[in-house]
Amino acid sequence: MAPPEVDLPLAGIRVLDCSRVYAGPIASMLLGDLGADIWKLEPPSGDETRGWGPPYWGDPADRRSAYFASVNRNKRSLVVNLKTDAGRALLDRLAASCDVLLHNYQPSVAAQLGLDADHLRSAHPHLVVATIGGFPGDGDAAERPAYDLVAQAVSGLMSVTGDPYGGPMKVGVALLDLTAGLQAAIGALAGLVARERGRADGFHASVSLIEAGVASLTNVLGHHLATGDEPRRWGTGHPDIVPYQVFAARDGHLVVAVGNDAQFERLLSVLGLDPDPRFASNEERLGGRDELVALLSVRIGDWSRDELVAALTEADVPAGPVNAVSEALAAMEAAHDGEWMQVGDGMRIAPAPIRIDGQRLPLRAAPPRFGGDTDEILGEAGLSPDEIAALRAEGAIG
Repeated sequence: MAPPEVDLPLAGIRVLDCSRVYAGPIASMLLGDLGADIWKLEPPSGDETRGWGPPYWGDPADRRSAYFASVNRNKRSLVVNLKTDAGRALLDRLAASCDVLLHNYQPSVAAQLGLDADHLRSAHPHLVVATIGGFPGDGDAAERPAYDLVAQAVSGLMSVTGDPYGGPMKVGVALLDLTAGLQAAIGALAGLVARERGRADGFHASVSLIEAGVASLTNVLGHHLATGDEPRRWGTGHPDIVPYQVFAARDGHLVVAVGNDAQFERLLSVLGLDPDPRFASNEERLGGRDELVALLSVRIGDWSRDELVAALTEADVPAGPVNAVSEALAAMEAAHDGEWMQVGDGMRIAPAPIRIDGQRLPLRAAPPRFGGDTDEILGEAGLSPDEIAALRAEGAIG
């Protein structure tokens, strides 16, 4: 029996997504997952990530790299050259038909392309504008470009990531792009709520990758503020909780994440260890970290990974295997009766993790072909076939 259709909360909301690469597309994809109609406006060269391959889905000439596909589901693509007068005029016409406009251009570039937030708010008071930058501040600082790697470095995240005896390390995914994108989406949603409550003078939500990165340090930053101590790298360990790290079993690795004394007592019981007054509290465990970790490592090394994870789970001790990506995917498929991945236009795509009333969000549109929806979108914005043809002749659209 087919699952019931989800009543998508953003159905009827239209988003003009002028962003590229990662953070902006993450924000618009989330809004699209929730039901918004996403018009992905691309320059004649296309979103850069279309060419970040191989691998590609389908014909490489379609320029749908696996990277691009991972952050562009539930969108339609149109090509507009905002470097032309006609393209900028078309942008205003499209914005008039939309509820949200999103971009991640530097301020000077945005002004040249007709995407200046003050202009958009003045011309379209109904419009919620959400922007993502690299560096915080105004003037020259705001003009500095920043990819996620730069943000991870400058924000301090790399200084607390990696082996304690090695060099700084980036997280394995573009985490601060993701974080900033999620915050931009939240800002856009806040703007829609404000408009619904009667705000009529425009709304601009902005976030920068690096400010998002510093804010994401949360407890690490809090520790520094409270003590003045410079945070350090702990590998897989935790500065404030022990044991909370990776351990090696005889056939693989697992994590043990003990958050309180009762869980620690149950961990000892599973491992056949007697309670030890030297480690009775978390404070004492922090003081005896090296001795305790060495003791636990010996016992854990006698177990197979999956047997120990099962025993700890049975004892209500937080633990899990260190999965390869393929193992994590298999676990998701198993948890959803083999129907976790979504398929569209020959692509296998991870679904949105949000559920509405217990139902998963649908894949309504596969990641779009470059400019494949230009005429359709312009028609929905009220342009006639003759106007579309004229814009194409002027080089304003693809």
